[in-house]
Amino acid sequence: MTDVERRRGGPCEGLTVLDLSTMVSGPMASQIFADLGADVVKVEAIGGDVMRAVFPHHRGLGAYFSQYNRNKRSIVIDLKSEEGRRLAKQLALRADLLIENFRPDVTDRLGLSHNQLKAENPGLVYLSIKGFGEDGPYRDQPAYDQVIQGLVGFMGIQGAGGSPEPIRNAVADKVSAMSAAMSALAALWERERNGGKGQKVVVKMLDAWASFIAQEQMKNHTFLDSREAPPPLRQIYRVFDTLDGKVIGLIIQDDQFRGICRAVNRADLLNDPRFAKPGDRLKNVGELNDELAPSIARMTSAEFLQAARKNEVPMAPVNSLEQFFEDPQAKHNGTFPVFQDAEFGRIRTLGFCAEFGETPVTLDARAPKIGEHTDEILRGIGIAGEEIQRLRGAGVVS
Repeated sequence: MTDVERRRGGPCEGLTVLDLSTMVSGPMASQIFADLGADVVKVEAIGGDVMRAVFPHHRGLGAYFSQYNRNKRSIVIDLKSEEGRRLAKQLALRADLLIENFRPDVTDRLGLSHNQLKAENPGLVYLSIKGFGEDGPYRDQPAYDQVIQGLVGFMGIQGAGGSPEPIRNAVADKVSAMSAAMSALAALWERERNGGKGQKVVVKMLDAWASFIAQEQMKNHTFLDSREAPPPLRQIYRVFDTLDGKVIGLIIQDDQFRGICRAVNRADLLNDPRFAKPGDRLKNVGELNDELAPSIARMTSAEFLQAARKNEVPMAPVNSLEQFFEDPQAKHNGTFPVFQDAEFGRIRTLGFCAEFGETPVTLDARAPKIGEHTDEILRGIGIAGEEIQRLRGAGVVS
């Protein structure tokens, strides 16, 4: 890949990001920058990011790894060696943004902490993603997505009154990644206004997930001096059976209520005092859903959704991912772009979440093979070919 080929466009073109992270939270955060046009250099240990091992594989490249590491360059460095740490520091001193999600104190031992880098690279924005933070009683405890989900108090809601259930997806990791990217962009903007001085940013998975998921529960814990009894939790998430599938939606507004009554031929519900106003419908949402369910069950999904959309009722099919691939809006949006790679063939990925009118993003570069760009990256910091060969022979890089 040449320098010209790496200039992919996008609003973050010109930024250099050093990604020292592994697993999901850090790599997803750095992939956001890569999608936005930054040059992201992924530093991997000997053997590579542990996520490379997750199956399925195609020609040695992991599919799961690929979804979090597209558009990046990979260099393998033995950070346990003094020479390897020196190389990583050279890369860090050229970076605008460094992303790491090591356990606390690891970067100090590697000579790659913010305090060890800021004197020589004062413009560096240093992003640390930690499970619980860099201090406090859980500071040294390992944190995975499941641990964070268990702590924050949402699993009871997910279990809908039964046994507490996790969301079976790395949602806390991914929310932390998006929170990290947002926070790093804020720090980079501040750097533009303060004469180029960077700063350290610490994103705590525990807090990121809590701030994302807990608003609905917090409504009953907001006004600490109120004597008003909190309302009971309303089970507004209901999946309806149809003749050949399942649908989901929510009826709140008056026009939506009138529309669903027309769609399922239940005009009698319009005069039911339980559902007269939006507040009544929310209060009695379970009873409303029970009234609607038999009528919906007598229709196919296509019949029901056609009637619902005709009457502007917010309903959708409960799709599998494969069905969502074929959804007309997903196709229109380019939600799942497919590009051709010379070595790996057709690759389907996920599109970026935003469109930029003047600086569009380009998603047509796969995740790197392990160490694919080691030589190129080292040449970029002034290391000659013979020295690269020596470093490789010594096991410092690969």
